[in-house]
Amino acid sequence: MGAMRRAPVVAMVGAIAVSLAGAVPAEAAATWRIAVEPPLKPASRLVDVSATGPADAWAVGYQDNAYGRIPVQPAALVRWNGRTWSESLLPAPFDSPEAVSAVDPSNVWAVGQDDKQLPYAARWDGTAWQGISVADQGRFSDVAARNGKPLVVGARRAGGALVMEWDGQRLHEVAVPGSDMWSGGLQAVATAPGGAAFAVGSWHVDNAGYPEPLIVQRTGDTWRVAALPKVLSARLTGVHARSATDAWAVGTVEYDSSRPKPLIMHWDGVSWQRVAAPTESANLWAVSGDAAGNLWVMGSNPSEPYGVSYPGSLFLRYQGKKWSVVYGPKVRADNPFLAADPFLSAVENIPGTSAFWGVGAVSDPAKDHVALVERIG
Repeated sequence: MGAMRRAPVVAMVGAIAVSLAGAVPAEAAATWRIAVEPPLKPASRLVDVSATGPADAWAVGYQDNAYGRIPVQPAALVRWNGRTWSESLLPAPFDSPEAVSAVDPSNVWAVGQDDKQLPYAARWDGTAWQGISVADQGRFSDVAARNGKPLVVGARRAGGALVMEWDGQRLHEVAVPGSDMWSGGLQAVATAPGGAAFAVGSWHVDNAGYPEPLIVQRTGDTWRVAALPKVLSARLTGVHARSATDAWAVGTVEYDSSRPKPLIMHWDGVSWQRVAAPTESANLWAVSGDAAGNLWVMGSNPSEPYGVSYPGSLFLRYQGKKWSVVYGPKVRADNPFLAADPFLSAVENIPGTSAFWGVGAVSDPAKDHVALVERIG
């Protein structure tokens, strides 16, 4: 029965491929492309992706989540084996996966919330997923497991940033002096070889009604709140660390919801500096880079001006120390009344290559929205 229910979704992959053929700009065709719509129930979205190499990747999200429906199994998990994406299962009561981080094919972590909206973590040992007992310290938003001990970040129940570290037996909270001074939380975490770690989010300094960017970072065994340029009404949602002296954070300045401004910050080992973006208006969600220092940032276009349509979904590229704007393909690009931009919320370099995965969803008139995977390289 499950295969029969998924058949229309799988069939739509061919429809997407046909609608895109010869219909996207040459630049888009040469860059990002829609790889597949994963075999999930309609009203689905993928929210994070992690790869260990060209033949192994994991993505998490949700499915069967249309308005007014209570899904029996809302958590979505798919795995890439080098040829196809196939669905797998997370252990009950995993309800709302937020992030996944793969160390190698036999060591993968996923975090999020359970069916009672309590923090939840699970680990893949190469054979099966096992749930990990977690104290109710707050809400989990991201995990980074590749370099050293896995780190999990989020927001504490009492307010403030939450950082937890795996000690081989359990996840325990790590103290970050000053991070609970104001209400807020962390959205993303990245680690670098050698033990450096960076986590980003936002907080309400002086209990203001608007957020400001927040970064906490670890050098050696010491965590601290980073000194940042003053940016009002802004949040950081993505971070990538190449080394202890080279890290990037991205987010959005939200003065005007119809014309959000991109926010890019860089760490050079001494200080965080704001970097000029190659576009004046955009939401930025996630960032990843390859071993050569090239970056891809997932973003989304602002509200379309009256009578103007953007050429496709938005990416920012950093190559040769220069930023540029790249547009990805639209879905149903051959029909101007149905053409839609995918909304991608996560990006991941495929280790050992210059290729990247991107995951998210696209609006679909018949199915609310459907998860999809994009790729470059």
